[in-house]
Amino acid sequence: MLKMFETQLSGLLRKLEDQEMMIEDSARMTAQTIISDGNMYIAASPDLGGIVSQSVHGADPIPGCNRLEVKDELTSIDTVWLFTSSVEGIKAEWTQAADAGATVVLVIPEAPEDTGEAFVIETKVTRPLLPTESGGRIGEPHLLVSLHVYYALYFQLLEMLEEHED
Repeated sequence: MLKMFETQLSGLLRKLEDQEMMIEDSARMTAQTIISDGNMYIAASPDLGGIVSQSVHGADPIPGCNRLEVKDELTSIDTVWLFTSSVEGIKAEWTQAADAGATVVLVIPEAPEDTGEAFVIETKVTRPLLPTESGGRIGEPHLLVSLHVYYALYFQLLEMLEEHED
């Protein structure tokens, strides 16, 4: 079963190659925020909270990144990364960022119809990957694939920030 899961997961990760330009553009906008003394925030639906912990407190944190809180007063020079397995999971945070004119990077299984000005990175995790003997399905790797996207953004961002320092 694990081998099947790894094969399916590998396929999902390969599909992220189609998102390469969006990841680069998102990292560039984030770098501009950091360079221009804007604030960098991150939020996630509860099932993807590990990404918030990684970006703020983990081994590879984003420079100056903070967890987005309701009390935060966002501005147009801020950037907010939103990770979710469904739009409902981050609707309040998305509205908060959009209303302030902040740059929004939305990482979601499939782009909703109206994304406004958001940079949208699709994970393509739309259903569990493995069938069970009872006819159900298991293994829906939202956190795994979203963490992969986080690292793609993170590596691009660090590279751009390092280029700016030179």
